[in-house]
Amino acid sequence: MNAADTLAAAGLRGSDTLAPPKERRTVLNQEDFMSLLSAQLRFQDPSKPMEANDMVAQMAQLSMVSGVSELNTGIADLSASLNSSRAAQATQLVGRDVLLDGEATLLPLGGALTGAVNLGADAADLKISIYDSAGRLVRQVSLGHQPAGLVRFAWDGSLANGAGAAPGYYRVYADPGTGAAVPTLAAARVDSVLLGADGQAVQLVLEGYGVTDLGAVKQVM
Repeated sequence: MNAADTLAAAGLRGSDTLAPPKERRTVLNQEDFMSLLSAQLRFQDPSKPMEANDMVAQMAQLSMVSGVSELNTGIADLSASLNSSRAAQATQLVGRDVLLDGEATLLPLGGALTGAVNLGADAADLKISIYDSAGRLVRQVSLGHQPAGLVRFAWDGSLANGAGAAPGYYRVYADPGTGAAVPTLAAARVDSVLLGADGQAVQLVLEGYGVTDLGAVKQVM
């Protein structure tokens, strides 16, 4: 008996093929729900038909599940769109200076501490006061009369006695001549951008400051 005869004896033809098993699903979709509801109506006990309230409840449940699924899809699409928009905006910052909270302003080795202050009005004699990590005043620089608006400043690290201050982070305040300390902003150059993945925020790599969230940027120069 040849192969064809063997297949014929088994009720098979040579052209018959075994279809791969379908992938099993563990989550019911809207079509499955409707199929189950139809089967329930078709095979229900005629003497005890499904009550209208039960049917309405099941249909409401179906509508809610479908609505939540569509809402989740919409939120995911919106989140992806926002992340893409933020990434595009962030890449345009590479090579530019940005301003951050001046709580810790860097004096780099061999460089200058740079920052800015937003003046709400003209300053008769703007003074920049620089404090170390222990809260000691290490230098005060007078910038004289300055108009209202953003005023940039820089300190090369030189102390009053001619010595150089140690590299590191300093706290900087401004006095526009009123005797009140005004917070300042730290300036930093954007070296590169880290694009967020899986819902993570876009981050900036700042010269001397490392990785910083895009939301930490107060102003772009």
